[in-house]
Order: sequence, then C-alpha cells, then structure tokens
Amino acid sequence: MNAHERLRPYELFFILLAITLYVVRRLFGIASDFDSDIEYLQNIPVDNSVIWADLSSYDQYVNNIFPTVVAAILFTTAWGIFHFIVSPEIKKKNFDASTIMLLLLSMGLVLASCYVFKEFKLFWRFRYDDFANPIGFNVYSIYRKLHVLTDSVGVMIIIVFYEVVAQAYYYFAELYEIKQASKYRVLSNVILGISVFAIVFFALFGNEPELLIVGSTGLIVGTGQILLTIGIHQFFYKRVIPYFVKINYSKQEHLLVPALLVFVYFLSVIVLYFLWDRIVDRGYFGGIIILPNVVGGISAIIRWMFFQEKKELQTQVFQKSAELNTLRSQINPHFLFNALNTLYAVALNENAEKTSTGIQKLGDMMRFMLHENHQDRIPLSKEIEYLENFIDIQRMRLDESHEIEIRVNIQTLNHEIYIAPMLLNPFVENAFKHGISFRKPSWIYITLTFDANKLYFKVHNSLHPKQENDTEKHSSGIGLENVKKRLELIYPQRYSLDIQQSEQDYFVALTFVIF
Repeated sequence: MNAHERLRPYELFFILLAITLYVVRRLFGIASDFDSDIEYLQNIPVDNSVIWADLSSYDQYVNNIFPTVVAAILFTTAWGIFHFIVSPEIKKKNFDASTIMLLLLSMGLVLASCYVFKEFKLFWRFRYDDFANPIGFNVYSIYRKLHVLTDSVGVMIIIVFYEVVAQAYYYFAELYEIKQASKYRVLSNVILGISVFAIVFFALFGNEPELLIVGSTGLIVGTGQILLTIGIHQFFYKRVIPYFVKINYSKQEHLLVPALLVFVYFLSVIVLYFLWDRIVDRGYFGGIIILPNVVGGISAIIRWMFFQEKKELQTQVFQKSAELNTLRSQINPHFLFNALNTLYAVALNENAEKTSTGIQKLGDMMRFMLHENHQDRIPLSKEIEYLENFIDIQRMRLDESHEIEIRVNIQTLNHEIYIAPMLLNPFVENAFKHGISFRKPSWIYITLTFDANKLYFKVHNSLHPKQENDTEKHSSGIGLENVKKRLELIYPQRYSLDIQQSEQDYFVALTFVIF
C-alpha cells in the first residue's frame, strides 16, 4: 500500500472535520455577533419595534444557516469528486467522456455552492442618523452574477492548488518508500505540516477566503502579496529546503535545531495573527500573511521537486552512461587480444582448414562486438552464439593428448529472452585463462539455464597457479571487475553473484532477473 492509499481515509476524515469545525464556528460566531449588535442598540436605547422592523427581512435559518451549510456540502462534494475520482484519471492521462463529465460536475457543484451562498446569504449593518448615531439596522445582500462567477473561479483555484500540493506530498512520500532517503521524508513532512497548519488555522480563525484585498488599496496590497510570496518562495528554495535536506536524520541530536525552527515559525505566525487582530483586522490576515506563506513555501518545494531533483537525476544518468561506455570500451581489446593469441598458436601447429574455421568464428565474434555489444539489451541467443564461438576457438588449442575435460550444458531456448550484452563470457574466459594446464588434469563445467523470471549461469573450473614467466600472471583481471560493475549498474538489487575459490578449483554462480 503506497502513501496515497494509506493517507486517503485520514485525509477525508481530516477535511470533513475541518470543514465542519469551520461551519459550526462561523455559524455560532455570526449568531453571537447578531445578538451583540441587537443588545448594543437596545442599550443605546433604540426601540425594539424599530430593531425588529428593520430585521423583518432577515431570518437566521434561511439567510445564515441554510446558505452556509448547503454551500459547504456542495463545496465538499465538488472537492471529493475532483480529488478522489477526477484527479487520478487525469494523472493517468485518461480523458474519456466519464472523466470529462465528472470534471464538469465538480465545476458545476462549485458554481452551485457560490450561487446558493450569494443568493440566500444576507448581512446586516448599523443604520445611522445625520449625526452618525446608530438608529437601527440595514439588511443587504452581496449577490452579483459577476461575484458568483469570480468566486467560483477562485474556489476552483483553491481545489486545484490543494490537488497540486497533495500530489507533491504523494510524490515525495513514494520516493522515500522506494529510495529510503531521509530528505524525501523531510520534504513530504514539510508539505504535510504546512498544509495541515494552514487548514487548521483557517478552520479555527478564518472567515470566507480573501484571496486578494480589493478596493482603493487593492493594487498596493495585491502587489505586496505577490512580492511577499516571491520572497518566501526564494527563501524556502535557497535556504530552508537545502538546510533540511542536508540534515542527518539518523542521529537524534541533529533533530533538535530543525524541530525548534519549525516550532518558532508556526508560533510566530500565531503571535502575528493576534497582533494583527488588534492593530488591523483579522479578516485580512489569511489573504495577506497566511496565503503568501503557504503558496510561497509549497511552491518552492514543488519547484525543487521538478528542477533540482531532475538535475540530480540527469547528472546520475550521465555518470552511469559514461561509466557504462567506459566499461564496454574495455571489453573489445581484452577479448580480441586473447582470441588472436589462440589463433596464432593454432596457425603454428595446425593446418589451414582449422585456422580458417577459427578465423570465421573470430569474424562472428568481432561482428558481435561491433553490432550487438553497444546495445542496452540483446537476445540471449546472440550471447549464447558468442559464447559458443569463444569456447570453440579455445578448444582448437587442445588435443586428445591433454587431460582436459570441457562440459557445456545450455538450456534450449523456446522463447526469446533479452539481457545486457557480455555478462556471461568474462566468467568463461576467466575459466579458460586460469583453469587450463597442459601439464596437469584440467576441467571446465559451464551451465546456463533459465525459468520465467530468472537466468542461472554457473562456471566451475580447476585452478592452476600461473608460472612466474607467464605474462598474464599479474594482470588486473579487468574482465571480472568490468562485469561486476555492469551488473551493479544494470541490475541493481536484481542479481546475485556468488564466487567461491579454493586451491584446486574456482566456482561462479550468477543469477539475475529477466526483464
């Protein structure tokens, strides 16, 4: 079960709880403000008949509870459809009729939510005489068709932004499950922490979302919001994220400072909120302070995800590609040198027919080097053909007078299998290099089998120490080191290589996953 599936039930419960908390708090808050304003006019005093006459068109159930609850239900339904049904289909690039209809349904529910709230919601304010003394109430509506449309667009932006943040969290959480790197857990937890804090803060203290403050100061305030968001974004991207990524989270003593910084950050936002409430107006706090922090911080993490991570992956790919090309380039002269030495010995001791056969096999091997060796994957049949040619060339230097036993058991292919080139022959070459002696009994056993998922390759040979005058006694054994590095690069965590050596024999067992 991935991070998305584990979080989903908790996420739904949390969002429903936050929306319910917000609605209940707002309804009680508005009812309390309504009673306080009535009590204020009664204490001035203003006649009750005037007060209730002014409020005759206002009904708490119809003009406050009903639009707030229904709008919240429609909004929650729209969010649920988009987040749990539409977004996964969009992620899979499935844009069939069903997905489009559900997307339109989600947008329609958002529009209905804004319409119900604007159509039925009524507000009140004090009515004043010529001397600015309150003498009653004015009941008014803020319903405008343009407001319904613009608010719907704003709400859809909120839903889409939530989805972007959620996908960023899932991305880092799943990366952590795959790579087990602490930095991915940190980034996912930072996203989760900021998101939970923003939602809880709004549920406990927020009013209707004010994305931008409009009016005579709207341009100045809006410009300030944009600049603050950009500043927070740059601060998170250049300072905060690199700091948290570099921390060694395996050591508990390293957690104190980052935990303290997170605590100070959230505490400062809460303190600033209450100071703002006393000096300015808490209604604008979300739009001016909370929104730039949330958007700036999370967008910085998303930017790091798409650009910094992409840069690291490109660097790794280039390094691996360069290393593979270097390793492959080392194969050609190594095998060609051994094959030419063998053919030289055969040419001196055998007739031309045998030599020509050897040259033909060498030509096939060189053709393999030129055309197959530089591909990422080749058919196993090609690798086997090269292996058999190599063994046949090695057999040419042996005759019946030598006590040398060579057994080759290769399973018959009934379907094509693809593997990385030149993974098998280095072990066979090593067996002929160290396992053959013209003075002592020698043997080489080679087995190649496979099933639906894995390939099994075994080489077992006698072992004979090289003479002091042997030019290859102190050679580096580049073939085996080469294949070990290539296995690690091409089949990471998908292969096993068991090498056992004694004074008399040498055994290699290689297994890797076929894909």
